[in-house]
Amino acid sequence: MSATGAAAVAGEAPLSLNQEFVSQFDMGSPDGPFGSHYHVVAAWRVTGAPIDVDTLDDALLDVVTRHEALRTRIAGPAGSRYQEILPPSAVRLDVRDVPAAPGETRDDQTEALLQAIEAETIGADETPSLRAVLARFDDQDAVLALMTHHLGADALSMSVIIRDLAHYYAARTGHDVPDLPPAPQYREYAGWQREGAGAGTDAAREYWRRKLDGAQFTAIPTDFPRSAGLPESTAKHRFLIARDVMAAVERLAGTSQAANFVPLAAMYQLLVHRLTGATDIVIATFTAGRGGELFQDTVGACINFVPLRTDIAGCKTYAEILERTRQTCVEAFSHELPAIQVFGQAPELMRPAMTDNTTAMVFQSIPDPKQVVEAPGDLKYVRITRRLSSQPQASALPDGALLELNEDPSGEAMGVIAYKRNLFREETIASMAAELRRITHDFAFNPDASPGLA
Repeated sequence: MSATGAAAVAGEAPLSLNQEFVSQFDMGSPDGPFGSHYHVVAAWRVTGAPIDVDTLDDALLDVVTRHEALRTRIAGPAGSRYQEILPPSAVRLDVRDVPAAPGETRDDQTEALLQAIEAETIGADETPSLRAVLARFDDQDAVLALMTHHLGADALSMSVIIRDLAHYYAARTGHDVPDLPPAPQYREYAGWQREGAGAGTDAAREYWRRKLDGAQFTAIPTDFPRSAGLPESTAKHRFLIARDVMAAVERLAGTSQAANFVPLAAMYQLLVHRLTGATDIVIATFTAGRGGELFQDTVGACINFVPLRTDIAGCKTYAEILERTRQTCVEAFSHELPAIQVFGQAPELMRPAMTDNTTAMVFQSIPDPKQVVEAPGDLKYVRITRRLSSQPQASALPDGALLELNEDPSGEAMGVIAYKRNLFREETIASMAAELRRITHDFAFNPDASPGLA
């Protein structure tokens, strides 16, 4: 596989299998995957020196030049779509000076800023698919927020973008900087997926065919039926899981020789059981989907949707649920396929999530270890992850709900449930978060206690 790092000639490429999968959810909704609210927003506190706006503008263009996905749009009619790769062009950079506000800290102002940015829109066909907001508190302290459309990038892509942006900014301000690693382009990722689609995957397909035989996604009940036709929008409810609970989760993971994801997924499955009464549970999660380190420096929508089926019937302790979940995760992740291929083996899997009164809720925990950007130069970039305020308008989900748990540098877990407001009341989502907190506490501190299965 070749790896380019410079601008490529504008051209066309087939969709990745990820893009094909997401395209299946396109119903023309303004809040759907081709809608203008389907975006990724990430932000960093930037300190240490004044930021030269013209240089930042140039560095943003450098990033768009390096990464084709940021200047690619999906073109063509449904069923015949393809990637259209355009030449580099300037990024929209919005510079704001933020005055002190009585009674508000800079963290409060940052929270309000990010909520306002998430309420903004970016078109699916807008190129470059990258916007930047520089909010300056003073010459030594600012917030840099980046927004991309989710068809062109995922959350892990944002770490690649900020690393490269910091690199180019430092180089343009006269610092001696090392070479960036090669950046395989997203069209290469799409080719890699498609090459693998026809070779070496028979065992994985057979695994999913057997594993999902007779399975149905464990959909959760909604407050409002889809047929009510309520206006679509996505909100977020945020909550914390305490430091001592997360320390206990980590000990539990160590005892099971597993990553923290496994006990958290087990706890989430127990929440789904309590919401539905099901014991043969099929949930779903996301993986990075980047072929290990093969595409770690690629910007694009690589994240992969993976179903996890665990039968918890007869489990007499939390620890038994944990062990069954661990086995499920080991098998599923070792047989990972692009989601569209998995569903090819179980075409009826998601039917329960499409009914009038139920929907899918997905669990995600993909911690990004790069809290502080390793950047040359005078500026320090620290990712803003500690956000505590819920919000009525956020980056869109195509449907249903998404529950995410990631550990904060404080040791606490930052929890967020993104949900469709046309399907759920806020108080219903808040009660789910409260129940998950209770489950996490009891599970982590008393693994040999009874889970109280219905």
